[in-house]
Amino acid sequence: MDAIKRLFEAQPVDSRWVSGLALAQGCAFLTAVSATASTALANRGASAPAWQSFFIYVLLGGFYVPYHARQKSRESEADERGAGGHGTGFTEPAPPPPSSPPLSTGLTPQGTSSSSRTPARYALLAFIDTQANYWIVKAFRYTSLTSVTLLDCAAVPFSMGLSIAILGSSYSRAHIAGGALSFCGLALLVVTDTKSGGGSGGSNPPLGDFMVIVAAALYASSNVLQERALLEGASTSEVLAAIGGMGAVISGIQCAVFELKDLSKVGRAAGAEGFLEMAAFAGSLFAMYSLVPEVLRRSGSAAFNVGMLSSDLWAVLARVVFFAGFTAASFLSFAASFVLVAFGTVVFASAGDPLRLGGERRREYEVLDEDLEDRPAPPPL
Repeated sequence: MDAIKRLFEAQPVDSRWVSGLALAQGCAFLTAVSATASTALANRGASAPAWQSFFIYVLLGGFYVPYHARQKSRESEADERGAGGHGTGFTEPAPPPPSSPPLSTGLTPQGTSSSSRTPARYALLAFIDTQANYWIVKAFRYTSLTSVTLLDCAAVPFSMGLSIAILGSSYSRAHIAGGALSFCGLALLVVTDTKSGGGSGGSNPPLGDFMVIVAAALYASSNVLQERALLEGASTSEVLAAIGGMGAVISGIQCAVFELKDLSKVGRAAGAEGFLEMAAFAGSLFAMYSLVPEVLRRSGSAAFNVGMLSSDLWAVLARVVFFAGFTAASFLSFAASFVLVAFGTVVFASAGDPLRLGGERRREYEVLDEDLEDRPAPPPL
């Protein structure tokens, strides 16, 4: 008990970081809903990875591109009103409050002006994200729903490594231990799938598991790149407009190249119920994507991926209610994997924000335009 107490008292409680982990639980539930819908589509022979991804990005782009344009228009109007003030017609930006230190991410060397908020960087982000969704949907053809959701824990070590390399994060032994425990749960599930042949879980579980691990690495890359843009002052609408708009173009090209001839066949196989499942898949992921930037602002990419592991609990319920359930052996294996993942999550969460280790307050974000919309403008000089 003393060891556990020391572990939980190792870092001061950060309400913002903890609230980010709590918000990630909502993302986990939405992810489980999308996974359930995708499994149902695969079972009826209506799985279309490129088209399913395309619908997600069309929803994101259709909502966030005009929303972001509207925000930029309001910002321009506010600037024009400020320019029409007294004196010289110019207003100086309000200085940051004394309690807020300068933005410090370790991303840009002193004296340079590199930024991740460029069209090329956003295009790379959109490409990585579209491929992550493509491979995760394709994996449902070969492995089980619970394997897909549990294998997402591979995103934890991937995001930790990337955030160290790109964001300059610093992880404690507790962070590493939590990630290692989660990865042990991953390894146990892969071995079980390989030996059992997956049972009712898919036609080729090892291949499906490999696809999920590839997707997990891509998701981790997408999350870290989003976090970097947010650290540099990007708004939620800016990030999601870029992902949605560019992602719709990229996934649309992928549809035309790989799945254009399959569209009519998928439509016939889906039927009315299949279209409802497709709507549930796209709608749940649209809601999840809308929450992700706020989670990344509060807690970071690695903590987001750790929090997302609770989607396994919802996957268990979905498998019991909608699909074939478990054999005794596979249930014991899954239960052991789930315990390892859950315990690893608790250990990781107890270690605190990796960008605040050592007493250095580094998770500071620029004030966003939408945060200023309801505040009165400063008086002109």
